Amino acid sequence: AAVARVFLTLLALSALIWILWVSRSVIQWIAISAFLAVAINPVVGVLVRRARLRRGAAIGVVYLLGTAALAGAALIFIPPLVDAATGLVEAIPGYIERAQESRFIQDLDREYGVLDQVKERATDIVGTIAGPNVAVDAASRVVNGLVALVSIAVICFLLSLYGPRLRAWVESQFHGHAEVRVRSVLDGMYKVIAGYVVGVLLVALCGASAAALFMWAAGVPYIPVLALWVALMAFIPLVGATLGAVPYVTVAFFQGWPQGVAALVFLAVYQQIENNLVQPLIHRRTVQLNPLWIIIAVLVGSQLLGITGALVAIPVAGIVQVVVQDWAAERRRRELITEPPPGTVTPVPDGADPTAAAESP
Repeated sequence: AAVARVFLTLLALSALIWILWVSRSVIQWIAISAFLAVAINPVVGVLVRRARLRRGAAIGVVYLLGTAALAGAALIFIPPLVDAATGLVEAIPGYIERAQESRFIQDLDREYGVLDQVKERATDIVGTIAGPNVAVDAASRVVNGLVALVSIAVICFLLSLYGPRLRAWVESQFHGHAEVRVRSVLDGMYKVIAGYVVGVLLVALCGASAAALFMWAAGVPYIPVLALWVALMAFIPLVGATLGAVPYVTVAFFQGWPQGVAALVFLAVYQQIENNLVQPLIHRRTVQLNPLWIIIAVLVGSQLLGITGALVAIPVAGIVQVVVQDWAAERRRRELITEPPPGTVTPVPDGADPTAAAESP
């Protein structure tokens, strides 16, 4: 009977792991929806308290405002973004020709055949792009993206609508000190998620604005598309700033050595400012994590869920830290309760030797 129970338990656990792995896309949608629901909760709360709206109506207003903001931003930024992207694509062949004329590139080509390898890779890429299944794959990706977007929007709406009720139900399952602990842990989780989402958005905005200002001052072209790339890469932990800088540093070098060196200097200076000033100010209200744990969390998250795992790794690690800190605080509290206060004499059982009893100093 015991062997059968162990076997059934392992079988059920394996089935659960398999189900989670198969539905990992849905888990990603739920995770993103939960983060967005927590991020919009302060605005929803303000509308509920100040405008006297029902929670569902307040969420709808936030959705409408967000859609209007995205549409307005698209009307303002997409035309210059398209122009900049078109100009950049048209300029790439000229950049390649100029690179081929470089003595450094020619030396590398003689030693390692770099140009032949680049041409071979470019031919492969063009063949892939022009392949017969490209249209089908593109259509499939568009449909999958729309399904994911709609699903995330619906799940976010439901989580934001029923989130307070769910939290109240969870807290009602505990009483006394346990209820206080649960409330504290939930508050800490909310603080981590909300602070991280808002903080990452602000860091991305600051990085893109600073890069755009530098490119304008240094005369680097294609500012809209390069600044957008900087903003998108800012969402990737640890290496996002470096990945975001690669295109505009490259374009700056093609404008001339002074612009390229200035771009490298700007990158080094801004990264120091961002790491030591911008991020601490923005993430002051979030749970601080040791850089080692951040690296480990990002690596594990990226291995499990790819880019989405890397994005949610830091807040998940912050949530784990909140739970561990609460557990450690509760353990210390219980140890203090069980320890006798100083000066207390240990009672001696009847018939025992009084000299054997230890007395606290």
